[in-house]
Amino acid sequence: MSTLRTVQDLKESLSKQLVKISGDPNDSSSSSVVLDMLERLNELEITMDILSDTLIGTVVSKFKSQTNHPQVAATAKQLVKKWKKIAKSSNSAETPASASTASTTSTVSSKKAPPSLERRESVSSVGGTAGDEDDWSYLPEYRQNICQKMHSLLLTVKTDLLKSGVNVNAITTLTISRAGEVEDAISNNFGKDKKSYIDKARSLAFNLKKNKSLCQDVVLGSVSANDLVLMSSEELLDSQTRRAREDAAKKLIDSKRLDWEQANEDKINEMCGIKGDLLKASLFTCGRCKSTKTTSTQKQTRSADEPMTVFVLCMNCGKRWKC
Repeated sequence: MSTLRTVQDLKESLSKQLVKISGDPNDSSSSSVVLDMLERLNELEITMDILSDTLIGTVVSKFKSQTNHPQVAATAKQLVKKWKKIAKSSNSAETPASASTASTTSTVSSKKAPPSLERRESVSSVGGTAGDEDDWSYLPEYRQNICQKMHSLLLTVKTDLLKSGVNVNAITTLTISRAGEVEDAISNNFGKDKKSYIDKARSLAFNLKKNKSLCQDVVLGSVSANDLVLMSSEELLDSQTRRAREDAAKKLIDSKRLDWEQANEDKINEMCGIKGDLLKASLFTCGRCKSTKTTSTQKQTRSADEPMTVFVLCMNCGKRWKC
């Protein structure tokens, strides 16, 4: 497995552990798991490109404030400090040695730098403060607006998360982190066409506003940002709306069935109060035994403009007649 993929996997695992360790300050098992993952990150040969592509620093830096787990906080601080040195050395290596080169560089830098370069030069993207919205500063303005919109939508479930026992600091950091992840997933899947990107962002915003349970799943990591973006319109619906649509579709299908009355005979009889012996009764009464337990069929025995002939059979005595 490549180093980039390993760092991405560790980032996802650390995000999940952040919720646990923030919600329960005495959770020693989660603390040991986090320490193991931080040690793995420390052993990897991480470059500036990996730091910029994964934004692992934004997750690790959030563990620096875990005062209830001093060893985790100390390890996180040491790791972020190490990565800041990598970022600083990378920037200094790009500094020109001669004055002529410096003037050329200043001329080029006066032009608008592409987002990828701004992202590499942003120190906050490597080791920013927990809950710092500068994580989005390297993005174009329209993408920053989408991040802010997603963040505001995810914050609508803050009260419900607090009631379920999630730490308020964890909610603050997670909502910002998830908003960036959702926007990044939209960009990765629909970023080639700006119109498709905007349409998908609007669709997600509309459904997240209606579906609070889905918002909670996104914040807590039960639904990943990429899975959220790839969901169909039906999957994005809340359970109540989905159930109502399923019922309406079922009724529409049932209404087109030719045998609907036969298939729903029991329900019809129950609604009409027909039960007991009345279930076996019919419209015809036998003239011989006076029983209403009869069955009938209809046939066209005369010309088409004449009514059909009804043939009746008594189930009690076997008498047959027509009318």
